[in-house]
Amino acid sequence: MKRLIGTVFAVLLVGFMSWVGFFSPAFAAVSTQSPGHEEVISPDGEQYSSREEAYEKATEAASDPNGLDKEYQKDLKIFKKENPDQANLIEKAEAAVEKVVSDKK
Repeated sequence: MKRLIGTVFAVLLVGFMSWVGFFSPAFAAVSTQSPGHEEVISPDGEQYSSREEAYEKATEAASDPNGLDKEYQKDLKIFKKENPDQANLIEKAEAAVEKVVSDKK
């Protein structure tokens, strides 16, 4: 008898989960834009018309000898604005890295 009740309960539970899943809006927000043509917004607020444009800007920054440092400084400013309590931690880490690098020379 207990086995029958357990089996019926399991079937009802699976049926209920299927019924609830049928009504959930899992696929309600489907984009109608073609892939790669959506608007891209970078963390520093710059807008790009496509992923390709954002990629080109990133590769330009990577190919420039000072480009990565400039991007790092922009990201650091954004981080300090968003996390003022952790900004001091970043400065301490930079000082520690500089000390280690200068000691090895």
